[in-house]
Amino acid sequence: MKYLLFLDYDGTLTPIVDKPSLAVLSVPRRRLLKKASKNRQIKIAVVSGRKLSDLKQKVNIKGIYYAGNHGFEIEGPKVRVIHPKAKKIIPTLVKIKSKLKNALKGISGIIVEDKVLTLSLHYRLAKTKDLKRIDRIFHSVTAPYKSIRATHGKKVYEVRPKVKWDKGQAVLWLIKKIAKKNKAVPIYIGDDVTDEDAFKVLKRKGLTLRVGRSKNSSAQRFLRNVNSVYNFIESLQKMC
Repeated sequence: MKYLLFLDYDGTLTPIVDKPSLAVLSVPRRRLLKKASKNRQIKIAVVSGRKLSDLKQKVNIKGIYYAGNHGFEIEGPKVRVIHPKAKKIIPTLVKIKSKLKNALKGISGIIVEDKVLTLSLHYRLAKTKDLKRIDRIFHSVTAPYKSIRATHGKKVYEVRPKVKWDKGQAVLWLIKKIAKKNKAVPIYIGDDVTDEDAFKVLKRKGLTLRVGRSKNSSAQRFLRNVNSVYNFIESLQKMC
């Protein structure tokens, strides 16, 4: 094995869309990923903020690793792990979800997504005039809870357990689990704020690529768009 390829889902394997349910992996792109997964020199892990079951259903490729909910749940060959501290936060997330839904009544274009171990508030379809109100409501509802961490991504607010764990820590855990003594090169491709955690921990350990340019990114290099991601994967296969 030469490479450990870590891939975000939304905005990396599929374009960003208005609703999370519409982010579908096309047949040709799944075929390309499946081919790469069968290359003995490449191990693939998809690392996403999506719930593990949703992520597995979307990608639908056997024999690869999946890290859902920002790495709080990981599954793959001989691996099935849920972060123990994340389970404790579930009752709190249920309360926050209920309060958010009540407080956001009457505001159109929002989706409160319950991912069991985390919670997402999508506002891509919300009207511009409502954005400040949504922001105010989100932070006023989540502020009293000291056991959670509130973050902001591309048109989404996230509620996660306040645990020293993120995509970066999940990637390091997977490297140790998969590679062991093998000196495989880790490669991480992502497009959002949450992927920065992985870019930072891998800065001197492998190759990090951000989809779309950003002055504030810790990624070493940039890919223009989702098409460029698949071109890179094809090139990687040819190198092996």
